[in-house]
Amino acid sequence: MDPVVVTDGRMRLVFSDPDAETTLPAQYLSITLDGPNLLASRQVYEGYDGGFSSLACYFNDLADNWRGWDGSRDYESIEGDLRLQATHNGHVNLRVLLWESTVPTGWRVEVELRLDAGEALSSAAADIAGLVRARPH
Repeated sequence: MDPVVVTDGRMRLVFSDPDAETTLPAQYLSITLDGPNLLASRQVYEGYDGGFSSLACYFNDLADNWRGWDGSRDYESIEGDLRLQATHNGHVNLRVLLWESTVPTGWRVEVELRLDAGEALSSAAADIAGLVRARPH
C-alpha cells in the first residue's frame, strides 16, 4: 500500500510500511518527518487491541470537526514515541513529536504542520484508515 502523506507544503508527515499483511489492524507503522534540513523516521508500535485504529479514529475525528474545536485533540502511541496535538484556529495546527523512546538519551524531533481543514484532512483520514486497515468505528 502507498504511504500516506500529510503535508503543509513545507513539512511532510509520512505514514508507511504497516504490518497489516500479518496483523489487522496494523500494530507497527513507520512514521517519517521530512522537511527542509530534516529527515527523521521511526517504526512505531501500537500494542492496544485496536492497533492503529486509534490513529485512524483520531484523524477521522479531526476531519469530522473541521469547523473547529476548543483546546487540543491529542493522540499518543502506547510507547509515547509518537505524539500528535491538534488545535484549531481556522486551520488545523498539528504538532508532531517523534522520538527514540527506547533509549533514555535518544533523539527527539518536534514539528508543527499548518493544515487546511476540510477535504485534504478528510482524505488523509480515509487514507490512514485504509493503510492500517482499521476497523470501522
